[in-house]
Amino acid sequence: MAAILHTGSSSNEGLRTAGNGRRGQMGKIVRRLWKFASVRWLAFVVLGGIVAIRIADPSATKILRENIWFDQFQKVDNYVPPERHTVIVDIDEESLQELGQWPWSRYDLAVMVQVLGQLGARVVGFDITFPEKDKLSPAEWATTNQNLPPEMVAQLKGMPSNDQIFASVIGQSPVVLGGAAFYREIENREQPLPAEPRLGYRNGNGKAWLPLYRDLVYNTEVLQQATPGFGVFSIDPSSDGVVRRVPAMIRVGPPGDYKEQNVYPALTLEMLRLGHGEKGFIVEKANEASGISRIKMRSKVNESGEVVIPTDEHGILWVRFSEHEPDIFISAKDIIKAGELPPERQQELFRKIQGKYVMIGTSAEGLKDIRATPLEGAMPGVEVHSQVLDMVENQAFLIRPSIANAIELAIILFAGIVLISFVPRLSAMTTALFFVPFCLILMGASYYLFIEESILIDGLTPVAALFILFVLLVYQKYAREQEQKKQVRGAFSQYLSPALVEQLAEDPTKLTLGGETKSMSFLFCDIRGFTPISESFKGDPQGLTRLINKFLTPMTDIIMGNHGTIDKYMGDCIMAFWNAPLDDPDHARHACESCLMMQADLIELNKRLEVDAKEDGRPFIPIKIGIGVNTGECVVGNMGSEQRFDYSVLGDAVNLGARIEGQSKSYGVQNVIGELTANEVRDYAILELDLIAVKGKDEAVRIFTMLGGPEMAQDPAYQALYKETDEMIRAYRERRFEDSQRHLDKCREMRPDMSVLWDDIYQARLDEYKENPPPEEWDGVYRATSK
Repeated sequence: MAAILHTGSSSNEGLRTAGNGRRGQMGKIVRRLWKFASVRWLAFVVLGGIVAIRIADPSATKILRENIWFDQFQKVDNYVPPERHTVIVDIDEESLQELGQWPWSRYDLAVMVQVLGQLGARVVGFDITFPEKDKLSPAEWATTNQNLPPEMVAQLKGMPSNDQIFASVIGQSPVVLGGAAFYREIENREQPLPAEPRLGYRNGNGKAWLPLYRDLVYNTEVLQQATPGFGVFSIDPSSDGVVRRVPAMIRVGPPGDYKEQNVYPALTLEMLRLGHGEKGFIVEKANEASGISRIKMRSKVNESGEVVIPTDEHGILWVRFSEHEPDIFISAKDIIKAGELPPERQQELFRKIQGKYVMIGTSAEGLKDIRATPLEGAMPGVEVHSQVLDMVENQAFLIRPSIANAIELAIILFAGIVLISFVPRLSAMTTALFFVPFCLILMGASYYLFIEESILIDGLTPVAALFILFVLLVYQKYAREQEQKKQVRGAFSQYLSPALVEQLAEDPTKLTLGGETKSMSFLFCDIRGFTPISESFKGDPQGLTRLINKFLTPMTDIIMGNHGTIDKYMGDCIMAFWNAPLDDPDHARHACESCLMMQADLIELNKRLEVDAKEDGRPFIPIKIGIGVNTGECVVGNMGSEQRFDYSVLGDAVNLGARIEGQSKSYGVQNVIGELTANEVRDYAILELDLIAVKGKDEAVRIFTMLGGPEMAQDPAYQALYKETDEMIRAYRERRFEDSQRHLDKCREMRPDMSVLWDDIYQARLDEYKENPPPEEWDGVYRATSK
């Protein structure tokens, strides 16, 4: 029993442990999901909005897809029909001038149809409606002319009307009359709508999917009953006025029950029906739930025995346009007056028309049947129908699959989730390296499908949507990084140097102690005789502070303008360094350039300070500075404690820089530079000062002073001074004191302003060593006793 109880206790403990483990795992998963969502929730909201907009498909997305992207395809493709199946009898300006203004007599149109039949026209289609009686008919003309003799009026009224003549001709010919659909109801209609063509439906009635119009303008009853075919030529352009699609069939009738609506084919489809000897159409759906997929008709001409016309779900055709083709146009006057033409012109018309679909329309500006297409800014509307008919006969369709919207939505959704997942984790450049090629591939695939398969899949709208999402994610990432940098700057700007704050803002992992060893240049600048200056501001400490700021500000600007970093201010002293935190291969040169610019700027600064002193009514004491520049290896990095540290430098070369700055006063020069620094700026005007062991160091170093830059180094006066100084120091170290004295005298004559160096340093030493020569082990080193 004990064993059983023990086993049960172990089992319960195991269950508790397993439960805790599962809860722990679930907790980790929840925390990860929360972290994932907290950063990306806005992007998911935007993605949802983009998907919703794409589903709604407003005009903006249609403009991107159709007006820009698909139009560009057609412009690049430069499609030319492999065979022209149509010609156009054009009611052009010349015809109007010769035959009179429109409308012409229906008798002339009857003559036109008869001539076209004699010339071998396959089918004749009118891109024109005849909704009113012909006013030029004999009876109509007699009624409107009251001055005619009664016997003539009676004779005219007994003659057949032009409409009857025209109806008789078209009733015996393969003619299709046209109608125009309207979105509004036409009032006072006396004539009922034309009868529907023979229609069959497959996989469900597709009638409800067709575009709906409220009413129809068509032909007089005598013509409508006589015509073998009737088709609608209405074209609805896009919002920008460009024709891109045409309906293959439409519905006409009141909104509501589609059973009360009549269906009519397009003028082009009706002409095709007559041309292929068929009696009706079959409207097919892919399945019961889908929209229309294609329209079919049997054919007595094609080997396949049928004509298949793929459409979108609403029975609309995307038109593959070609450029305007003047050769397919024949002036209407040439047809009506064909009997008066020379025989060779008649033969030419016969060759052009025989076996072709003939469309009768107008290009005359006054008749306002001009359309814009993706390839042409102005094209006769009848030519649009001609190109549609050629496209069908050549089976050169543009196909926008019914699943195209679903494909484009899937691309947006999938790619959007991928972007949301990875952009916040990777750099903008890394994600761009994947995002840009993906967009190019997507648009390239869209173009390939158009060129090779004549399939219209939108590549631009998904790219535009994903670009919006990409920009949002990159901006969010940038904003988060800037917020982190702002927090770092706010937390440490009171304690750390600006250079270090920026480094920490860019890479917070640098918040650790330590440094690196590298060669650097250092500059120390100190005001000479600061005590008298401060005494002149007794009772005005704020004035002294302003003076120091006026001095430090331009000096700092010069240093930073030459790629230097200000390490610290120590009262009236500046410490700066070069080659950190940013690399500077010319650090020694930039430090020396700063030194010379500071000396030059001090002259102008003293002029301004003198004016200020006079205005304040206090004595003016000019500022004099000493500068020390040294180059050497040191450790640079974060120095300090775990609680507080600063970005600074540490090393013997740094200490030496501070020491040689103090020697500028002893040698009576404005600046002192170390040997390594001097070696880096050999083209500057430099003089050697001494071989000195500064206080606190046993090792001697050569020190120099800069008189000027490369321009001064080319001055013969400087070159002579350099030669005499060099000879003087060489003789001095070789214990040839008389020779050294001779060169010293010449140096004094050349630069009397450097009297401290000539008189207080070298003259005093030569006088001493002439009377008391140094011991044999003397190495020429001067050991400084003060800083």
